[in-house]
Amino acid sequence: MVATELFQHLKGSFTFLGDDPDFARPYLEPIAALVPGPKRIFTADESETVLWGYPLLLGDDMLRLRAALEDYLQQEELMQLSVLQRRSVDSQAFNAAWEAYHRLLERALGNATRSSYGRQLPSVFWLHHGRDVARILKESPRRVARLDTEVGKERGDEIKYLVFDRFQDRILSTTYDLVNRLALETEETEEKLFPRLLRRLLDNVLVFTEDFVSHTLAELSSYFHGYLKIDGRELRKNLESVARWHARELRINGGLRRAARHLLRADPDARGRALLHRAGYLRWLTEQEGFQSRTMIPPHQVQVWESLLTKLKEMEIFHALGRLVIPVRRGRGDRLYCRPASLSRTWVGAEELYLSESTRPLDFMAPWVIDPVVQCCGLIYDITDFSRLVSAQSLSANDRQDESFRQMARFQRRINRLAHSYSITMEKYLGDGAFYSGRNPVDLLVCAIHFQRHYSRARQEGFVFDQGLRLALNYGSFRQIPLGTSDDHGDGDVFEYFGRGLVELSRLTTGKASRDIDEIKTILINQGYRESAVHKFFSPLVRQDVDLVDRDSEDYGFHAYINANGALVNEGIVATGGFLAYLDQRATTAPLYRGRRGRHGYICLRFQDGADWDFLVGLRKLGQARFKGLDTLAVYEVIDGRELEEESLEELTDTGLLRVLEREFLGRRRLTGELP
Repeated sequence: MVATELFQHLKGSFTFLGDDPDFARPYLEPIAALVPGPKRIFTADESETVLWGYPLLLGDDMLRLRAALEDYLQQEELMQLSVLQRRSVDSQAFNAAWEAYHRLLERALGNATRSSYGRQLPSVFWLHHGRDVARILKESPRRVARLDTEVGKERGDEIKYLVFDRFQDRILSTTYDLVNRLALETEETEEKLFPRLLRRLLDNVLVFTEDFVSHTLAELSSYFHGYLKIDGRELRKNLESVARWHARELRINGGLRRAARHLLRADPDARGRALLHRAGYLRWLTEQEGFQSRTMIPPHQVQVWESLLTKLKEMEIFHALGRLVIPVRRGRGDRLYCRPASLSRTWVGAEELYLSESTRPLDFMAPWVIDPVVQCCGLIYDITDFSRLVSAQSLSANDRQDESFRQMARFQRRINRLAHSYSITMEKYLGDGAFYSGRNPVDLLVCAIHFQRHYSRARQEGFVFDQGLRLALNYGSFRQIPLGTSDDHGDGDVFEYFGRGLVELSRLTTGKASRDIDEIKTILINQGYRESAVHKFFSPLVRQDVDLVDRDSEDYGFHAYINANGALVNEGIVATGGFLAYLDQRATTAPLYRGRRGRHGYICLRFQDGADWDFLVGLRKLGQARFKGLDTLAVYEVIDGRELEEESLEELTDTGLLRVLEREFLGRRRLTGELP
């Protein structure tokens, strides 16, 4: 992910990193390549994106992992304390604590590694888990002091970092063993499976041992004493002395003020102390006239400060990334909710923020981590007789072939721009069409009408592929299979779609039932029968309209119907009952009308589409259609409201789209004698 874009998503104030992305970039760029980009998190009604980040399901097993981590680290503290006290160690309690933690940790890391496919899921796990480690270890000296005041006072800080070293060794050993076992299973090398972010985290001891450091460095007393083995009080005193001198010089030294304002783009009156947090700035100050190193800060402490500054900035980045991992829970009715710290506790009058049903939180205790089954709206468009037209074009001159495919490229580009304007995602090309997904059924419905209008304009402009456009809409289950690998750059968010939802859309756009006859023709031709003889044999069936053509429907350019054999004929737009049910939930305020196109009656929805306050969509239930490999499916025709006879429009007082459509369908069947 681009470092500047990632910086915009980081929350909180940064004492040492600052708020200028240009100065943060050198520290952020190497880290940004190791984490996935934050995702949108929608509210329950999907009307607003209030959060960006990584939703993490905080289930019972994740809570047990946190508890096991705390128990293990405290047992490590007891182990180190017992050695210093020269007392016997309770190895049984220690081993039990480690095994309990190790078992849960290995399960979470194994799931994250198997399910990653370039999405860097282990990085998200360590961003979250690392913050738990830091919260526990920062209190280590106090816990040791409560157990033994004398040892805690003298060696408590040292024990904290001995425990961290032991934790680090065990974590690395566990991770290496895991990737070694998974290398064959995932067909990846151990080097590519090992989470590089973990190595960066462990290289900076502050990340796992502190969760906040102020500009006074008061929180780092144990780091100075127990890890660096230096007098932190002297360093802090000298840095404060430098800060006072620097503030005074900024008031009276014009050259220093100009350097701060123009070279470092800082306000010398408001951000004087922040300049000391710029890499190399203190070293540069020591070379300025009037700076007395011997009385303010010796050279070796300048080097300590510059090295520490890098660690502090990295720590702030890692903890800010960790705050992007947003714990969510399941409440009543299995609804997902969170309590984001970035929002007021009185936001929308409630402490809990409920999330969209389509939210798929990370669950590191589940095999797939991210549930591959998604419930969403789908749209497919398919150009009629595309293969035949392509074959015909292959017999044309090269310039004619080139122009036809340029036309196709322009058409698909227009379609994709239109889909993007409605926040609809193009998931995959299908040769003569494409598959799109979206959250809002109204957007997909309106967009399908615009697709149809674009196609009509293209045909008027001489579009070669002019035999028709079929579209289908549904709401159902789709299975996302990630295609990204650890070789990929970026987020690895490339998926292939499978599942019943895609099968439904494919069947809804396959066209007439005569395709069964076409399949038989193809089999006979492949078996060696002459093509002309096969076509001649089946020609009487074609002439007798074996598909039982609905002549009234076919009088219109775009149409759909179910013939007497129960087969769907789609040369327009159709939608499933599931899509209409979901639309009924989301478009409850849209007024309903009754209208006609020819002898067919439609129930119409009126929407506002941009500046168009009078965007009409006509809907008609066609009935139950039979599809290969699927149960019978309720299918509805969708037409552009422009095709309705204007004088036939009549506003309805009824509510409930599906109920009205069903009533109209049953009434129509009774009139035609299809029902007793």
